Amino acid sequence: MKATFSTIVRGASLLAGASLALTAITVRGSDKPLAPDAFPTFESYIKVTGQAPSVSGDEKAFQRSKQLSSSGGIGIEDLHFINEGKDLTTEINGKALTGTEDYLAEVKIAKNEFGSVDFGYKSFRTFYDGVGGFFPTNGNWQPLANRDLHVDRSKAWIEATVALPNLPSVTVRYSAEKREGKKDSTIWGDTDFTGMPNNNPPISQVRKTIPSFLKLDEQTKNLEFIVKHNIGNTALQLSVLNQKIDNLDTRFVNRFPGEAKPYSAPASTVLLPASQMNNEIDYRQGDGISSGATITTFTSDTKFNDQVEIKCGVNYELLHADQSGDRSLVTTTPTATVPVPINTYNYQGLAGTSRILSYTGNTSLTYTPTKNWSLFLAVKRQEEYVKSAASFNVSAASGTPATTVATTPRVEWANMMNKTTTPEVEVRYTGIKDVALYANYSKAKATGTDKDTSTYNPLTANNGTNALNATSESHGNYTIGANWKACAFATFRAELFKKSHQNDYVGFGAQVGDYYLLDSHFTGWKVTAIVKPNDVVTSTTRYIYQKGLMDVTGFLPTFPAYASCDAENNTVSETIDWTPSKQFYAQLNANIVFNTVNTVYPRAGITPASGTSIAYDTNQVLHNANNNYVTVTALCGTTLTTADDLQFQVNYYKADNLDANLATMTVPYGMAVKEVSATVGIKHKFSDKLVGDAKVGYFDSKNDTTGGMTNFHGPQGYLSLTYAL
Repeated sequence: MKATFSTIVRGASLLAGASLALTAITVRGSDKPLAPDAFPTFESYIKVTGQAPSVSGDEKAFQRSKQLSSSGGIGIEDLHFINEGKDLTTEINGKALTGTEDYLAEVKIAKNEFGSVDFGYKSFRTFYDGVGGFFPTNGNWQPLANRDLHVDRSKAWIEATVALPNLPSVTVRYSAEKREGKKDSTIWGDTDFTGMPNNNPPISQVRKTIPSFLKLDEQTKNLEFIVKHNIGNTALQLSVLNQKIDNLDTRFVNRFPGEAKPYSAPASTVLLPASQMNNEIDYRQGDGISSGATITTFTSDTKFNDQVEIKCGVNYELLHADQSGDRSLVTTTPTATVPVPINTYNYQGLAGTSRILSYTGNTSLTYTPTKNWSLFLAVKRQEEYVKSAASFNVSAASGTPATTVATTPRVEWANMMNKTTTPEVEVRYTGIKDVALYANYSKAKATGTDKDTSTYNPLTANNGTNALNATSESHGNYTIGANWKACAFATFRAELFKKSHQNDYVGFGAQVGDYYLLDSHFTGWKVTAIVKPNDVVTSTTRYIYQKGLMDVTGFLPTFPAYASCDAENNTVSETIDWTPSKQFYAQLNANIVFNTVNTVYPRAGITPASGTSIAYDTNQVLHNANNNYVTVTALCGTTLTTADDLQFQVNYYKADNLDANLATMTVPYGMAVKEVSATVGIKHKFSDKLVGDAKVGYFDSKNDTTGGMTNFHGPQGYLSLTYAL
């Protein structure tokens, strides 16, 4: 029999309703109600799990959405063993799940008044689907040929600590982390297969919907040495970290797949089929970095008495990094006979180096003069110096047709300096009955210089165009709030906040550089109400409002600041907990989000016709970007017997921001998705050492953003056994 979502929901609802009725009858009609859940808590145990979805539709979309393998999985979900002796404690943790490739093996050994050792290995898999974009005008859909994308993250470590009485404790920690695999990228390729004409300026027929992916090969190794010691009321700590990073990532992009222009190229006014509007380009870019860093940190924490505590810290960082890479373009170039693939590394043999030196010092004072007042003062100072240089070769094709490849060298350099001071103040007051007031202020101000040269050919020039720029930044955070216990069953929290950021990039001196100003302000408030009208019901309501404005000024100081962004976010969330008896509980969670970002809409208006270009509605090109969505989760559970628990859960998510009518003017980026899932499960105690957990459910996902191409649905089963060791 083939199950459907409606039958699953109806069956689960009946089962949940029956359990509610059973609970009500038991509590009200019996002198001896069911005993509360008596499931044992195991100190050492092993939990064996198996799960089996049956996906109809897009299996790769299911894997990305649920982060589960569409083939299911089996293995050890959790292993925990602990043995506590007189002065020696041994702890073992483990996991081994196929499908998600989730593994853990960890051993901890601790000896009283001597130290501890901790070593292990863990890894897990993250799924991606490589779908790219969908163009609704003509239903164009070109996903990757191989969409089985995933990235595996792993880490191996060993840590040893010697902590003898009255002596400094010493910790040595080594870890090696790795990230490898393939993941999709939002840097999509271009296509002319949109069903739109090529001779209708200025409205382009080109859309970036072709998926691309990254191949990752990244490694990080850390060796850290930590010493801690207390002298009187002062806690001291010194840490030295040596870090090495070796990354080589490659991006694969396909532009204008299946296209080749006629030879010779026709005039732009000639109407062409999509397959002849552009030339196909296979684009591969490799980015490598090999770096070594030494980071030394010293901190002290002195608590003079119950009123005064002072913390100080200094940090020194030295980083050397080497960059490598290239960009390969294989372009299908039409000739008088046949299209010919021309392979040019338009950027090849990148060899760059950077040296970063950073000093940081900070100090803070916590002063509590009375039980009602608390004052926190802190200041942080950082200085950073950067020197970079790079060389590479530029390859370009020329001629008619463009089949002659020539290569020329390029070099460039840059020196930067930045100094940042950040004061911070926080005040708390609790002298009003049932009220706590607090306020926080911090503002980072940075000044520096940037000396650089434009990229130049050393065969024809001694130097590029030098630029000297003064840089400055300002980042402020301001918060004021209150907690109020209005009565025994109601508590309220309110907070106002503001964030401001300003970046200036101003050229000066003999070589005037750029002029750039970016100014943004975010203001908002949060309100939370926790109401508990009786012992069985608790309601938590929260509302968050945030509005952000951004101004930007471009090249040259004569250009006025321009309001480039107006963003607004409204979030309403509600949680209701209901526990009418020891045998039953229920919880409802709901979140509603209204988020809008606009740039020039609706100020852009209509761009009038000019020359051969038609008039068009610029507002539709620069329309609002909305991210409105709703999530709802309902959960309830009941005790059937002293050995059985029943649980039912429903999840709902909906976003409806897609406006397909915008496709003729721009890319309709808004998301339109609806996902629903329901599960019913039972937990059974076979004995005091063995507990079983079984769940069955159904999931359904409809994605109009991809034209329904990534829809999926189906049943899913889960089974686990937990055994006490």
